[in-house]
Amino acid sequence: IPNGVDVENFSKEFSYGELSSLTDKLGIKPDEKVIISVSRLVPKNGVDFIILALKILSQLQATSYKLLIVGSGPDKEKLEELAVENGVRSKVIFAGDVGHDQLPKYLKISDVFVRPSLSEGLGSAFLEAMAAGVLIVGTRVGGIPDFLKEGETGLFCLSGSPESIAEKAGLLIKNHELSQKIAANALELVKEKYDWRKI
Repeated sequence: IPNGVDVENFSKEFSYGELSSLTDKLGIKPDEKVIISVSRLVPKNGVDFIILALKILSQLQATSYKLLIVGSGPDKEKLEELAVENGVRSKVIFAGDVGHDQLPKYLKISDVFVRPSLSEGLGSAFLEAMAAGVLIVGTRVGGIPDFLKEGETGLFCLSGSPESIAEKAGLLIKNHELSQKIAANALELVKEKYDWRKI
């Protein structure tokens, strides 16, 4: 029996004012695309690779990106240093721990959820992102392939590869038709198989 997700909580709609006050607070501009990772800041979650992928994406002039990291952990200082070393510190927001009641709002202001895990159980943070309508990029580890079907409910990136993360996140942001299809399929899957009420 898998873990579940509170679909009703994560799929609820917020007013424009609620979301814009959060983006203002975080310093996200209207034209910026937001990559979010909800992760404990430990090596197995691969957050360092997302920062390196952000550097690659930031070199493409057409789109401006922000990386929103929700969560805390022992690697925070190291990750901040990595962002500085790679010239993307101004594009990385360390939001710290966010209460479960506020998390849907953070997901709703985001375009793509990325967690390039080196190991993973079920990965309920992915399911929460899917319920919120956020596109997901993950690795073929642990329980992730149970719900991530390539090109159907999300995209796979290679483990430990910033280039692969940048390519897949960039593709979801650019390809509107693909992203609409994936978001609809992912929400349907979560409602059907992972809603707490059914679990």
